[in-house]
Amino acid sequence: MDKINPDHYKTGGIETIDFIKAKLTEEQFKGYLAGNVIKYLSRFEHKAGEVDLQKARWYLNRLLIDKKNRPVIYVCSPFRGEVEQNIKRAIGYCRYIYSQGGIPLAPHIIFTTFLDDEIAEERKTGMEMGLELLSKCDELWAFGDRLSEGMEKEIAEAERLGLRVKRFNLRCQPRGVGAGDA
Repeated sequence: MDKINPDHYKTGGIETIDFIKAKLTEEQFKGYLAGNVIKYLSRFEHKAGEVDLQKARWYLNRLLIDKKNRPVIYVCSPFRGEVEQNIKRAIGYCRYIYSQGGIPLAPHIIFTTFLDDEIAEERKTGMEMGLELLSKCDELWAFGDRLSEGMEKEIAEAERLGLRVKRFNLRCQPRGVGAGDA
């Protein structure tokens, strides 16, 4: 279970944070986000420690995302197996993110233009560089009907960083949020 954004916050097809945002003015919502950053930072030494710091970061990330016009979204999708089909799908996922107002970043597509995924050391290097880029992103969107081992690592790192994680099926329809919805 995701301690930063538990599953019970995601029931009903809408995240609680999105519901709250819809009910507040832009200024009120910024105040809500900033208030939660302050709340979790002020209590982390006395209550939930690292979890509270991660929650503070999550709210801060949301505050920063809402200040940007276009969030950078990490594309998390399968690569191995049906490589050609998976590349075409990843390009489609990038197009979908673009259509939703985001800036897609698909390291597994970019890096395999010069790294060989079949060579263990190059695959490892590509994964490490992808995780480094993930820390620069605002969100991670995972696509597909199953999670590969590499995708699970990316999602776990995104959650550790306090990033927003969204799940979609092959047709870019929402599936839920977080790694537990495989």
